[in-house]
Amino acid sequence: MAAQYLQMHPPENKQRNEAQVSILLPAHNEVNTIQGTILGFYNEIGTKIPVEIIVTEDGSTDGTKEALIELAKKLPIKLVLGEERKGYMKGVKDGLKLVNSDYVFFSDSDGQHVPSDFWKLYAKRNDYDLVVGRKIKRRDPPHRIFISTVFHLLVGFLFKLPIRDPDTAYRLIRREVVEDVADEANILNYSFWTEFTVRAFRKGYKVAEVPVVHQDRLDGPTRLYKSSKLIKIIFSQLAGLIRLQKELNGSVKR
Repeated sequence: MAAQYLQMHPPENKQRNEAQVSILLPAHNEVNTIQGTILGFYNEIGTKIPVEIIVTEDGSTDGTKEALIELAKKLPIKLVLGEERKGYMKGVKDGLKLVNSDYVFFSDSDGQHVPSDFWKLYAKRNDYDLVVGRKIKRRDPPHRIFISTVFHLLVGFLFKLPIRDPDTAYRLIRREVVEDVADEANILNYSFWTEFTVRAFRKGYKVAEVPVVHQDRLDGPTRLYKSSKLIKIIFSQLAGLIRLQKELNGSVKR
């Protein structure tokens, strides 16, 4: 079954002002925490400025779909629901295509980020096209921190990025950057946001980062990067970086 798109607006929000920011969150098997995570972002941001919420659900089997549909009766949510798993990159891209506001704020939905840190990014929106949150005191297993650190150093060396955490899943982006870059990012399957950031920077967009809080996952260890798959992921990432460098070396900056 193909992905199903549902645009749901509760009655009290029919006269809502046009959104200033689209809050985009991916979701896969987060039934225990997804409603609380979305409510946290909405209460922090949506009660202060007009927002739309976009959730791209990726073939969950634990009741996440039903939890999202129930929450959408109360909040202005655009839902993309899928019967089959399509992967993080495709899910994020599907959500980005639904953005109607001038800015999109993206965060993973695992509860590791603090909603109030959004305002640190939002404060820089007039000076930068892409603002990312650099995790401080990262709350992940040691092996993941080590692998990510090496990967980020390699990315910085190859592409001369002015930031240290290009893969962070906590960022504010101008819509014009999304429209210019997202479809081109298709090489780094496990690091969509790294490739997005690199391509945006090479096109001449202004990129900045601010420190943000990083917490333990609310629902246990991540299910995306299992130890049994790490070797495959590492080789895939290295091959992808080589491909990306070769492609961009032949491109011209704006």
